[in-house]
Amino acid sequence: MIKKSAIILGLLGVTLGSCIKHEVIPAPEPTVDLKGEFTGVIGGAYIEYTENVNGYACAPSIAKQTTAGVTNAQYLFTMLSQSEVPYIQIGMGSLSWNDPTGTSTPALTLFNQFFNRDGAAMSSPSYSNSALAGFEVTYRDAYGDIWKSDEVNSSVQDVEFVYESIVQESDNSGDYSKFTCNFETEVFHTYSVIDITVIPQTSPPTMVDSVASFMITDAVYKGYFKR
Repeated sequence: MIKKSAIILGLLGVTLGSCIKHEVIPAPEPTVDLKGEFTGVIGGAYIEYTENVNGYACAPSIAKQTTAGVTNAQYLFTMLSQSEVPYIQIGMGSLSWNDPTGTSTPALTLFNQFFNRDGAAMSSPSYSNSALAGFEVTYRDAYGDIWKSDEVNSSVQDVEFVYESIVQESDNSGDYSKFTCNFETEVFHTYSVIDITVIPQTSPPTMVDSVASFMITDAVYKGYFKR
């Protein structure tokens, strides 16, 4: 009798053991470590924008133009704040691809080739207005005025994407090209002022453009472009 009970208990244990479902833990999803930071001298003052400080956050974006089924894109990276007015933005372009609807994104291979560390776009970019054919710097000051580099008039046009810093990675949130960019350039803003050569003055007064500029030097920008 004792032997029968032992056999029954043993079979019951085997049965219960076979019914226990083992938890399957999925492999962790890949995550790209995305960071942004700017340091430099703007108009003679040392400026630093750091992610999560004073409301600053990374803001990659794209400007696009589509004509005759071909899209040209300029990739932008900006440190923006919810509470502060100033920002600095850099742009690189243009990447072109067939896009009949004007709504698609380029293939990942095209994106990676464009921002490849050995490619012409990243190894020796030229300054280009609106980043249509190269590199552009845009700065918004505390008054909300926009200052831009100029491919013709900027007296200094230095830019280098640090070779070792260019890394292309993807995760569930998108595809990225990370970089560290060093640059120096002159930036410009056009004000509208009263033309004092008009005598007597008219009402309303006659206005004329007045162009101001200053230098951005020792700039180091860490960020990323998003496909």
